Formats: sequence, structure tokens, C-alpha cells
Amino acid sequence: MRTILVSAYACEPLKGSEQGVGWNWVLQMAKKNYLHVITRANNQELIEAHVPQDLLENITFHYYDTNHFIKRFKNKAKGLYFYYFFWQLGILPLVSSIIKANKIDYSMHLSMGSIWMPTFLPVFKTSFIWGPVGGGEGEPNSFRKVLPIKQRLLQNLRLLMNKLAFLSPLFLITSLKAKAILVRTRNTEKVIPKVFKKKTKIILETAMESDVFQYHREKNQNITDKEFHLISTGRLTPSKNILTAIKALSLIPSEYKIRYTIIGSGSEKLKIENEILKTKQEQKIEIISEVSRKEILEKLTKCDAYLFPSLREGGSWALMEAMAIGLPVICLKWTGMEIITDYKSAIQLPVSNPEQMPKDMADAIIKLITTPNLINEMGEAGRERIKSEFNWDSKGVFMEELFIELDNM
Repeated sequence: MRTILVSAYACEPLKGSEQGVGWNWVLQMAKKNYLHVITRANNQELIEAHVPQDLLENITFHYYDTNHFIKRFKNKAKGLYFYYFFWQLGILPLVSSIIKANKIDYSMHLSMGSIWMPTFLPVFKTSFIWGPVGGGEGEPNSFRKVLPIKQRLLQNLRLLMNKLAFLSPLFLITSLKAKAILVRTRNTEKVIPKVFKKKTKIILETAMESDVFQYHREKNQNITDKEFHLISTGRLTPSKNILTAIKALSLIPSEYKIRYTIIGSGSEKLKIENEILKTKQEQKIEIISEVSRKEILEKLTKCDAYLFPSLREGGSWALMEAMAIGLPVICLKWTGMEIITDYKSAIQLPVSNPEQMPKDMADAIIKLITTPNLINEMGEAGRERIKSEFNWDSKGVFMEELFIELDNM
């Protein structure tokens, strides 16, 4: 049995997002390995209450938090990254003591992973696994001109950083020391220098819990005789690209009866409302700001397709939820969407430009309306894809195969 040291800043049971990633990857790896896991001290009570009995002997949790002065920055705007840097520095003595007291086969930097955020595990003499990490994902260049100034500047900065990554000592040292580099998407893979490509693998860190599969889309055989109900869920920010969806619907002939529900809130809400008024679509588009997750899942079951026009994603739980429930998807073939969906489960739109994309999206919507069988086929294919490939067990299988590969190197 291997002994693995894991740095999991975010690791908490009963949570989604980063906390769920840290927790579930740890549980999966502990099925066949012994783990020393370093995580935040404020997670201790919940962790110790929820570690499965059959894995108790396979995991030792070590808890650390910074001093009170540093911790105060965590809840301030942008303060999380400042706190995270000092948390990574602060665990170094703990890492050193664990390595001295145990024969560590692999060390792994898990959760909150980005190629631009630090990990200091490579300074220790262990076989180091970096990831899964993102950071190479960004909006398509063709959309930069329609992004708000702040987003445009961030996108330009991201592109510059990606091009100059080979000049960053922290990035290069981490890449050099890593025995394996796990990246979320092909976009991040492209940032990794060619010399390190052989040890790079693509794996999204996110997965869907089995409880979601109790919800299932209500099938309608006579889809052309009723309203075709589209839905989008998520924060209303520029990168979610909901404005393109509004424009697409305005291009669809009135003979097609369409209803579109948008669930979410955010900085783009006023622009979206103005575009709805401008295109005179108030009667067929509704925006719902806040509902519980249970209500969202129930609403998804009553819809015909999931419209996901996002310009930039890593692993999207919202997209996975829609697919798990059995909704066919319309999305870009780009970043995380390209990994989560395939041609059987989604109409994957090419990355074009702000003028062409609404037309492509409108054509995709009409294709689904006029091909009822395709709706059911894509919906079931997506449900099966999430069930078989994007569950937590699949992450455990991936890691065990990786360990075996690395053992033999």
C-alpha cells in the first residue's frame, strides 16, 4: 500500500465546489492507499464526523490555519489569494515533519489548483503530482471586443501570462519537479511547455453526486405542438454570455413557440433585461434571481433543453446537473464544455465571433425543436455520460491507474 501526502486546502464533506473536490478525491484515493492529508483547521469537526468507517485506518488528517492576523484577510475582497499563499507557506514545517516520520511515495497538490497559484511541495524530495490545475482557460479572442473593459484587461493579462509562462521560475520549477501534471482542460494543457507535455494528462476534478440522478427530464413526444422550453442556470456575468442567447432567440421565426428561463443573478442582469426589451421578447423570457438547488433541479426536469452559452469554464456543476437530469445541451466546443460534453450529448457550437454565434445558436435550437427524437437521444446520452465518466469513483480509478503507471517508471 502506497503512502501519499496530500495538500488539500479545501476539503470538507457535504459540500460542492472546491471543498467537495478535496473531500471526494481524498476518499477515493484512500480506498487503495494510505493518506496523510493537510487541510484547514476549521474543517476538523465536520471531517471527523463524516470519515467513512471503512476508511478510518487509511487516512490521517493534519489541520493547520494561519495566525489570526493573516486569517483576517480571507474574507476581504481578493483577500483569499493572499491568505492562501501564506497558508501554503505555513504548512511547510508540517509537511517536513510528516515526510521525516513516514516513507512518502507521492506528494500531491489537490484543490484550489491553478498554474498561477503557488505550491511549495516540490521543494521536498518526494515524487510530486501537480494538479488537477487550471488557469489556461479564457474567453475566445474573438469575443474580447464585446467584454467589459475590466474583463478585457484580465483576458489580455491572461494571454500574456500564458505566453510568458516559461519565464516564471515558480511555474517552471513546479513543472520540472512534477512526476505528473494533471490539467483540467486542453486550454491549460497548451500552456504547459512542450518539454513537459509527456507527463501531462487531462482530467477534470469535478464530478456529480449520485443523488442528482433521482431527477429525470419529463419527456414529451409531441414537442413541435407545444412550447419548447429552454433553460440556463448560473451567475449572470460577462463570461456566461447570456446576451448571445437572447440575441439567438430573437433570430428564431415566430412560428416556433419558445419559452426561455434564466436562473441566476449578477452584474450582467441589467444588460440582459435591456436586451430582452430591445428585442421585444418579454413574453417568452423570464429571469429568476434566486431559488434553492432542489427547486433548480425540479425546474430542469420540466424543460426540453439546456442552453449553456458560456465563454469560459473549467468543470461546471451546473452543466453536469443538466446532463445528469437528461437534458440535451447547446454549448461551445471550448474549455470545460469540450471535456464534459460530446457530440452524442450536445450540439457543440464552433468558436466563432459575437456576430456569428447567435445565428449558430438559433440554428441549433431549431434543429432540436424539429428533431424530437434527437432531444431524447442526446438527453439520455448525456445522462449516461455523466453517470459513467463524471462520477467520483471514476476519479479514484484514474488516480489508481496513474499511480501504477508512475510506480513502473
